[in-house]
Amino acid sequence: MMRSLAARLAALPLQQGACSAASSVLAGSSPLAALAASLQRLQLQAPSLAAAAQLVARQFAAGAAGGSGGSEQPPAHAVEQQQGEQPTEIVSASGHLRFSNYDEVLEAWGKAMDEGDWGAAFDIFEGAYPVDTEEFPDLQELLEWDPMAEQKQARREREAEIRAMHAARRVRRLDPVSGRAHAAGKRKTSVALVWLRPAAAPGAGRLMVNRRPYDEYFPDLLRRNDLAAPFMATGTLGNWDVMARVSGGGQTGQSQAVRHGIARALQNWDPVLRPPLKAAGLLARDMRIVERKKPGLKKARKAFQWVKR
Repeated sequence: MMRSLAARLAALPLQQGACSAASSVLAGSSPLAALAASLQRLQLQAPSLAAAAQLVARQFAAGAAGGSGGSEQPPAHAVEQQQGEQPTEIVSASGHLRFSNYDEVLEAWGKAMDEGDWGAAFDIFEGAYPVDTEEFPDLQELLEWDPMAEQKQARREREAEIRAMHAARRVRRLDPVSGRAHAAGKRKTSVALVWLRPAAAPGAGRLMVNRRPYDEYFPDLLRRNDLAAPFMATGTLGNWDVMARVSGGGQTGQSQAVRHGIARALQNWDPVLRPPLKAAGLLARDMRIVERKKPGLKKARKAFQWVKR
């Protein structure tokens, strides 16, 4: 090995002279100017290559002369780099396949992927590039991973901020004269105006509709349940004195209009009561009304009986 290295070192001056001669000949020819420039660059790099080769030869000779106990050793990072770049042998995870370099590993892995042999490809990959860290997620975490999770979380946080901003805007709104909360409720063609305030004692609340007790004004139990729905949703049944004035529509429209007005008045009295009322759907205006009659039809959509003759 030393003789071959010495022969290469001896050939470097000859190669340097050949490069200089060729560059001097080709420099005068304009079509070959690029080739001449390349040869000149090689000529400039030749001394550095020769110096590097002589340094390697001296280190090798010192290591061979000193044996295992030699004082001059190559740097540790150079040994690690050489070992990392030129491994002695690469073995697959199962130990059945062996490779001399990473080019053979990539070639075998690509062949296995092209043939659809996923087991062999995984075996080669695990052996050549092992993962020795506990931070790598397992298969279940990878399957449950949602690529849109961050965007969904950001959207939820933004919606929570908007809800908090709207909640901060809602304040207690009372009548400055009477100190009661008031609101208007609508359903179909009925319109109700509602005033309420806390009762004198818990469970002693009264509910008046058009100056009459609600059970007398609405004899139907279903209509009475409509009026009690806001209090049941907030858990404050019997704790309020309510006075309502309603007009238009029938029993169903009037009872549901009063229910809408009571829910909105409770929100005006205490904004904390809004979430349960909103969850129960008592704050939304029900826009459904009876469809108008059409000309030429018996009702909104029903037609008269057709007679051929």
